Parts: sequence; C-alpha cells; structure tokens
Amino acid sequence: MTNDTTGLDLAERRSAVRDRYARAATMEDGCCGPSDCGSATAAGGTATAAPTTGPATAAPTTAEALSCAVGYDEADLASVPDGANLGLGCGNPVAMASLAPGETVLDLGSGAGFDCFLAAERVEPAGSVIGVDMTPEMLERARENARRGGFTNVEFRLGEIEALPVADSTVDVVISNCVLNLSGERPRVLAEALRVLKPGGRIMISDLVSERPVPDFVAASKESLVGCLPVLVSEYEADLATAGFAEVSVVPRQRYPANVLADPQVQAVIRRDPAREREVRDFVESIHGGTIEAVKPGKRR
Repeated sequence: MTNDTTGLDLAERRSAVRDRYARAATMEDGCCGPSDCGSATAAGGTATAAPTTGPATAAPTTAEALSCAVGYDEADLASVPDGANLGLGCGNPVAMASLAPGETVLDLGSGAGFDCFLAAERVEPAGSVIGVDMTPEMLERARENARRGGFTNVEFRLGEIEALPVADSTVDVVISNCVLNLSGERPRVLAEALRVLKPGGRIMISDLVSERPVPDFVAASKESLVGCLPVLVSEYEADLATAGFAEVSVVPRQRYPANVLADPQVQAVIRRDPAREREVRDFVESIHGGTIEAVKPGKRR
C-alpha cells in the first residue's frame, strides 16, 4: 500500500521514522547546555504564541531551549532525569491535560520518557503512566531514565501507535507530543486512542498543524517527512470526528521553527524553479505547534 501524501509506502515511512529516532536516542549529547526558560515562556510555563505574520523564528540550538520555547519551564526540566528531554516536542501536553492524582495516562510515542515523567509526578503514586514507543533504542533509554529517576509508577511498552499494546477502556488520558504527524495512518491511531480510553476519557495532543497544505515536492521528501510535517487543522478535526470523539478542538499556538528550506531535495526543486521558494516560505511560516483536545463520549466512571 502506498501513502498518498508522500509517495512512500507505509513500511518505508515507518522504517524511516524509526531510524531517525533510533539515532536521536543513541546520540551522546542528545541534550546539553543551560537553558533560559524565563525569557522563552510566559507566566505559568505556557509558551507565548508567536506572531502569525512576519519571518519564521530561528530554531533554538539546544533541547532545553526548544522545550522552553514550546511551553516547558525550568521546573519541568529540573524534575526529570538527565537525558530524558531530547528536545523533540512541539508543545507541553502534560501542562494542558490538567492531570489529577490517581489517573492512568498513556503517552503515544513516548521517546526517552520526558512527558511520562512529568505526568507521573502529577498523577502521584496512586496513578500510573504507560509510554508506548516503536523504537527499541528509545525504550532502552527511557527505562534506564526511569530507573535512575526512581519512577516506579511509569512503564514503557514496545509497540506501534497504530496498534496499541493496551487493553480497552483502561486509560483516563492519552497524551502525545509531535508524533501523530509522523504516522501514515493517523485515523487508525485516533481510533486506537478512542478504544483504550475509558468513557469520558480525554486526549491532549501537541502536534504540528497548519492552515496551508504541504507543498507536493516537500511532502515527497523523506528527509522533510521524518523531520516532521504539519497536519491541516481541518484534517485533524475531521479525523477526530470520524474516530468518534466529541468536544473536538484543534488550536494553532506557538510558531514552530521548521527547517524545510534546508532539505536538499527541496533546494533542488527550488533551483529548477525559483518561483517555488515563496510557496515554501509561506508554508514554513504557517507551521505552528497546536493543541488537539477531544473527549470519548460516555459517562465518566
């Protein structure tokens, strides 16, 4: 089966994403350097929305700086084990989810465990957190981080978010951070999220969104794909509704510093047709970290 958006079949797409995150997991300096969250965030640790016009923001240079720019604060960064934050997110779903003690939380694409550890503190020992990731290298790193940090109410499971290794109706909250845009089967992921949620359970996803479609030649580039491409706001809304969610909300928030113009395949197209550079720049300026919320219908137990 071929994916209509990228020209890659689903197996090739999944393999490319897995390879990229395996490299991220095994880098010796996945995060480094001091941060300055105070200047990057507003009071309470919520990222200040970037203007919707004007040039795209320059990319932060460290994992900490990027995390601060998308909504985390100094307390968040200080509370997790070294190496848990790889700077791969585009928002702070834990802060938005309003987690309560005793809840069960599921993190889709949990990486090295950053959001799982923050969630574990909020649900307290009476609650539990499950992280699911398809990359063995990430799981190894996350489990070691949990051991070093003493997080006994967090577990990490190997699996694909399109077929979650989680029982039906067992989760209070599903979170995810800049992961669903990487899946070639996002409607299936959302259907799985609905399946594992208890009636009245909720999702709180941070993901890249845009009001502009991805230019065709950008979508055809594997490098841009694994570097994260946004989802149309209207497409996210439709996918959530089709999956069966209610109270759907998809809100673009802070500008996200995408590096699409650095992609060699994109540069090659622009060299052949310089007029297309404006199309890419307009698209890049439209990319935002978005907050995606919805509720599973039914009475909460």
